[in-house]
Amino acid sequence: MLENIYSWEFDDTKNRSALWYIIAFSIVLWLSIWWFFTQQYGLSFIVLLISGLVYFVENNSEDNIQVQITEKWIIISWTFYNFSSIESYLIVYKSENPIFLRLNLNKKWIKTIDIKINNEIFNDINKFLYEYIKEEPKTEITFTEKIIQFFKL
Repeated sequence: MLENIYSWEFDDTKNRSALWYIIAFSIVLWLSIWWFFTQQYGLSFIVLLISGLVYFVENNSEDNIQVQITEKWIIISWTFYNFSSIESYLIVYKSENPIFLRLNLNKKWIKTIDIKINNEIFNDINKFLYEYIKEEPKTEITFTEKIIQFFKL
């Protein structure tokens, strides 16, 4: 049995208001109707399908994500990532504060995983991971990520 080196959990709830869902539903409905009347039935079907899938996944995902780092694995909500399957990692900052530990994977479909971190655990995790995984240069949160956080996407 491998010993846990670090373990923490974070809240991944979006906390969206009813107004957010009303606006999103209105946009999806408007696009579907518009594309239907312009005889772009495929786009109308695709936007309904994708929005339904996103809503289903959002409502069936875990609210609290548990992360464990052992001597050979990073475990994120019962999914194991061996250190050899992680190409590199980097820390994403928002004005001097670390907010994400970004793991760049050696997989075909899912290339990156963002894990929320805070100042309390940042230094210890960084020192430990530096020994096993290549570290990329520190980066600041991008404009797109700021928009995603603002709109709670």
